[in-house]
Formats: sequence, structure tokens, C-alpha cells
Amino acid sequence: MAASASRPHPSSFYHLIGRNVVERYGRFRGRVVSYKVTSDGELDKVFISNDGFIMYKTPSSLILDGKVVMIVPPPIKRAREVLDELEYIYLQMKTLNNIFSIDSRWGYVEKYYHMFRARFESLLKEVNRVLRSLENRRRRLNELIAEYKEGLFTLQLAQESGRVDPNIYKACYAEVSEEILRLSNELEEVENIISDISTSQNQILEIMNSIEERLKEVEGYEVEEV
Repeated sequence: MAASASRPHPSSFYHLIGRNVVERYGRFRGRVVSYKVTSDGELDKVFISNDGFIMYKTPSSLILDGKVVMIVPPPIKRAREVLDELEYIYLQMKTLNNIFSIDSRWGYVEKYYHMFRARFESLLKEVNRVLRSLENRRRRLNELIAEYKEGLFTLQLAQESGRVDPNIYKACYAEVSEEILRLSNELEEVENIISDISTSQNQILEIMNSIEERLKEVEGYEVEEV
């Protein structure tokens, strides 16, 4: 049986081979050395070389940023995708509201309003799932930062006791401090995304209320409860 015309061919991903790879928070750099596809021809795993050490990552943690493949935590990648969807729905609602100011034919507005509203409501379950995932990640990041800070305290004690070579102490202290900075950067991004998602939701609800208030003024129109 011939393969489906819409099914990706393994060669569809040849362009990934040799691409530079960076971890979002600067932990390492590498390059793509190969990949694996599923039986349906979808990308399954990407094999990455990092100073001779081979690892693999799934598409849920990869972003193609220009000619560079970026490794990101899966919750952050998915949250960014959901945020993009919310922001696009807001743009659609805002545009529709502006059109209503110019063209008061409510039948036209009603058609697209219900379309955009349905899209928003269908996304809410995923929004809540993403927010829970981000909250879990935020809690874990705070725990990790606290643990690494305890590690710095132990290093400081070792240095004060004179039992660690000063050069070794400085090198170890720098490495642990850098990891704390990376974790803090990820924590900041998580908190910013949570805030941005909340803002986008509120903006959509506000513009929906604005459109519904206008539609209420149209004789014979009844607004459905959310």
C-alpha cells in the first residue's frame, strides 16, 4: 500500500543533522548527529552530541530557533505555545470589536464572535493544565535553588576550615553559583509566563464583555452565559 501523501517522510528532517544545539539557560552546547522517526514518519527523538557524550531529546523539549536547535523544559515550551494561542485569540477579538465600531451589522459580528469564543473556551482546559504544570515547576525550582545554596554554604565552611585548596574552592563555588543563576533565570521565565497567561485571559474576557454589551443593544439578540 502506498504511503499517505500527508505522512512525513524520514528525509523531511535531514536538515536537522549538523545543526548547532544550545540549552536555553546555557548549560551546554552541542550538535544534532541524527534523529529517529515514528512509524508514522513523525519526529520521535533527536540525538545530540555534547563533547562526545550522546543524548537524545524529544520534540516536546526542542525549538528550532533559526539555524539553531534550542533545548527547553517541556512545560515552558508548551506554555509558550498556549500563550501564543491566547494572544492570537485576543487579537482576533480586538479586531472584531474594532470592526463592530465601524460596521454594526450584528449578524456578521455574531458569527465570528461565537467562532472566536468557542476557540477560547476549548483552550481553557489546556490553559489550566499548563498553569498547574508551571506551578509545579516553580515549586521545584525554588527547592533546587535552596538545595544549591546549601551547597554553597558547605563550600564556604570547607574554605573557612582551610581544608580545601583555594583554587579548587573558587572553581567549585563558581560552578555552583552559575547553576543557581541558570535556575533563577528559568524561575523568572516561569513566573513571567504565568503572569502573561493570566493577563491574556483577562484581556480576552474584557473584550468579550465589550462585544457582548454591544450585541445586547441589538434588538432580538440574546447573550449566552459563559
